[in-house]
This record gives sequence, structure tokens and C-alpha cells, in this order.
Amino acid sequence: MDFFELGDRTSLICADPTTTEVAKATLRDLGFKYHTAETHELAIERMRYTNYECILVHENFAGSSLRSNAVLNYLGPLPMAQRRYSFVCLVGASFKTLDAMQAFAQSVHLVLNPADLPNLGPILKKGLAEFELLYRAYKDSVDTLGER
Repeated sequence: MDFFELGDRTSLICADPTTTEVAKATLRDLGFKYHTAETHELAIERMRYTNYECILVHENFAGSSLRSNAVLNYLGPLPMAQRRYSFVCLVGASFKTLDAMQAFAQSVHLVLNPADLPNLGPILKKGLAEFELLYRAYKDSVDTLGER
């Protein structure tokens, strides 16, 4: 497992082997260091101890269904002050890439159909830029108040 240093862009990949390999290469190209998780338990344990800037989750991670996905169920009720620091990308065949309403319905920032994995780099770059723009004022005000 790679260790993160202060200032590193951090990410967590919770996906099938094919998606994981594409995500590793893409996140590396975008300047992220990453951890991978093979089980829900490992993913949740890692999220408890590390604030990941980017989390990529497959809808059927570790054999789960979208409804029973423990990673998504863990992320959903997190306090706003913690949740707003993590960009979440949900990958699944039931989604249309970049569909904002589907993303909203799943409480994630971006949805991606696996057919679009070859374009993951530009798609993540766009999503991360929009996320940063959307939450910049919130993050700045929280940091100013020292509540983080």
C-alpha cells in the first residue's frame, strides 16, 4: 500500500479489475496517488482513516448490487463537512455518462457508463473541475472558520 504525504492528491478505487486498471492509469496521469480496495470492509476502513479527494466506485463492487453497495451506503449519511471534500464517481452499466440527474439520485458527483472508460481522463478532469468550482466557497469558509 502506498503512503500519502501531506499535499498529495488522494483517491480510492473500489471497482472490478478492468475498471481498476483504467482508473489507476487515469488517476496517475491526473496527478493522484491511489489506494484500491477489494472488499467493502477494506474500503470503509480506508475511508475512516483517510480523506480521499476522489473516490471511484463501481455499482457492483465486490459482488454487491447498487442498493446493497456498502461503500455508497457508508458515504451517503456522512456529515456535510466531511462529504464535501470527496468527489465521488459511480461507474455502472445502468448509467448514462455525465447524467446529472442520475448522479444526484445516487448522491454522487458523476456517473459513468463502463463503455466510456476509454474517456475517463477527460471526463474525470471535467467533473473534478466542476466539483472544485461548486464547493470552493464552502471549503474556503469552513477553512476560515477552522471547523474542518
